[in-house]
Amino acid sequence: MTEMKLLVVGANGGLGRQVVTHSLERGHQVTALVRRSAGQAEKPGLRFVEGAVGDDLAAVRHAVDGQDAVVSALGNPLWLKARTGSPVMARAAANLVAAMHLHRVRRIAMPLAWGSGVSRERTAWPLKALTRLLIRRDYQDFDTAEAILAASGLDFTVVYFGSLTDRPASHAWSARSGIRTPSPLAISRADLAQCLLDAVESPRPSADRLSVSGAPKG
Repeated sequence: MTEMKLLVVGANGGLGRQVVTHSLERGHQVTALVRRSAGQAEKPGLRFVEGAVGDDLAAVRHAVDGQDAVVSALGNPLWLKARTGSPVMARAAANLVAAMHLHRVRRIAMPLAWGSGVSRERTAWPLKALTRLLIRRDYQDFDTAEAILAASGLDFTVVYFGSLTDRPASHAWSARSGIRTPSPLAISRADLAQCLLDAVESPRPSADRLSVSGAPKG
């Protein structure tokens, strides 16, 4: 495997920590864009850049400079789960795309919830109704983020996933090109992190959409 320089955004979240951990295990040099670096554990091969990915374009430009690829581990503070905060995915996508064009970085992988973007047409009607009513704000933001990537001209990978768990890495997950309902829907953050890294490590850069399924039960 060729060592890469990777920018990880959303590195402080549950998925982001898994992306950082697995990136370092694979021998990559990692830059983590975080709001605050104070108190972060120092590790060989890991450096921190402070900034808000959706609001601080200068910090994003600085973090993207010199990277081989970008891995997003961002997620919105979903209103349905009583988490406050404004949507960030679309603003983050716009800033990342602008910075990547500036520094000629072409590879980016971004996870999006199943039922967002072009996957909505393949979504069962209960979830489709939910995304248009109770969590409409967040899914509109996911839709816009995907549209920004699709129009970017970059080598992007959108990874659609179902529900996330904190189970350990299983190495039994699977990913398919195209829009297919993930089955099982539940996938561990550790497995999703591996899928995202596989996407940016691929020797065949291209625009793609993947549906990732968790490890089978039993």
